[in-house]
Amino acid sequence: MTEGLRAQIGRIEQALPAVPAAEKRSAAIGSWAAVVGAVILARAVDDPQLSDEVLEQTRAWIDAGIK
Repeated sequence: MTEGLRAQIGRIEQALPAVPAAEKRSAAIGSWAAVVGAVILARAVDDPQLSDEVLEQTRAWIDAGIK
């Protein structure tokens, strides 16, 4: 799990060319944590509309924060 997490953080850092170098790791960790949490929440509810909304809003929040 540890190595997988490190690898994913590294991949996300590389995918953030517009983010200043000093902020890339923080942005990568925050983004990945938000994605994982959103997926858990979206799968835990029995309302497809709410599930979609959780995923959409999390993506929008991430996109707004890393521009």
